[in-house]
Amino acid sequence: MEAPRPRHTRILWLLRAIAWLLVAAFVSLSGAGLAVSADHMPGDSTRPERTWAQDVAFQARIRALSPEYGALSTSVGSLGDTARTALIDLVARRTDLLQADLAKGDRLTTQIDGQVTRLNALLDGVDASVPVDLLGNRSRSMLVTAREAIQTTQPLSSEWHTLADESLPAIELTSVLERHDQLVLTAVQQAHAGRYAAAVTILGEAGTELDRATKTRDALENRADVSTLTTYIDRMRAYDQALVALYSNLKGTGGRMTPAGEKLVAKVSAAQKLLPPDTRAIELIMVDIAQAGLNQAAIAIEQARGDLGDAVAALHLGT
Repeated sequence: MEAPRPRHTRILWLLRAIAWLLVAAFVSLSGAGLAVSADHMPGDSTRPERTWAQDVAFQARIRALSPEYGALSTSVGSLGDTARTALIDLVARRTDLLQADLAKGDRLTTQIDGQVTRLNALLDGVDASVPVDLLGNRSRSMLVTAREAIQTTQPLSSEWHTLADESLPAIELTSVLERHDQLVLTAVQQAHAGRYAAAVTILGEAGTELDRATKTRDALENRADVSTLTTYIDRMRAYDQALVALYSNLKGTGGRMTPAGEKLVAKVSAAQKLLPPDTRAIELIMVDIAQAGLNQAAIAIEQARGDLGDAVAALHLGT
């Protein structure tokens, strides 16, 4: 019969047994943690080994939309180019070309709207082909990116219409000022021929054109710098009024120059010196109007163009 172990020996043996149990428990828990970690790939909370087949087919269907996205990107790029051209033609006062630019932009926005509608329908079909819970994170991310790429085009139509609407006052203003100048020239020619009454009547028509320019100025005042336009209108009106006073005087005297007439001639000369020597003042006015929302609209279109390109590149679709 084995002799009983000393008390301290039994305690030591018990402590060693507990220690081994703790080590075994630690190893077991660590192994379970490793197993859990291996069950999900880093950065993906789904099960790639279960979604792989669906992911391959799903991503291929999204990438198959590359031509559609490329066509949309081309249309948006053309709209951005047209916006820049419209600004250039506006500042240069090429109204015929500007109107052609606006018409082209209208066609492009209609085209873009149609392309967006078609792409949304195609994406709906891709989305419905596989339940989202059967897809991995990469596929889900591609779908979100594809949707966001389309969403970047949403403000384009309104931004273009802003640009077009802001261009209309500029077109009208250019025509009004040109008609005014032509009427004043005609009045001066009539006066030189001794037809002072006709000259005064024509200058009245020129004043009506300045009234129209003033209304346009008032409409633009809250969103554009109209200081140059205001100065231009005021100086033109002062010159017109000086001519009216002179021609009315000559009409009354039968064309004979009097001391009063000579004073009126001096006023006409003083008013004429304040007029711009060329058309650069009108060009500056057009620049001011272009900054009244036109530049912002063009910038917004360019931003949407860049965002769409980035989204398409992220999908590896190409542009």
